[in-house]
Amino acid sequence: MNHENNTQSQVTLSAEEFRQIMEKLEKSNAGQEKYAKKQYRMSQITALASILVLCTVLYTSSSLIPKVNQLLDDIQVSVTNIQDISQDLADADLPKMIQDVDNLVSTSESSIQTAVNKLNSIDFDALNSAITDLSNIVRPLGRLFGN
Repeated sequence: MNHENNTQSQVTLSAEEFRQIMEKLEKSNAGQEKYAKKQYRMSQITALASILVLCTVLYTSSSLIPKVNQLLDDIQVSVTNIQDISQDLADADLPKMIQDVDNLVSTSESSIQTAVNKLNSIDFDALNSAITDLSNIVRPLGRLFGN
């Protein structure tokens, strides 16, 4: 019978014990609720930060891409101008021009006219324009890379 009373007393809770257990459960639930609210707030902050980073990346990309495209177009124009000038210089046959200048003292007026015509065939305005274009491109590149 003693054993039966022990089993019965272990299963039966007094009103005070029941109240204490319920208070502990309420405190535990309140703690869980508080933690869930903090977790929810942190997820909101994380989402907002992610949106801000995305907006920053999109804005930076949208403002840099046109500048880079324009810079590449300018470089292409300058390269084309330099190629044209290089071809003009190759066509001018500079070694022959130097030889003509050496022979200037001993040659006739026709040799002088040939040398002058070859000098006139070089487009110095295009050369100056290409140099200016190249300078205009290199300066923004220097600013872009912080030099």
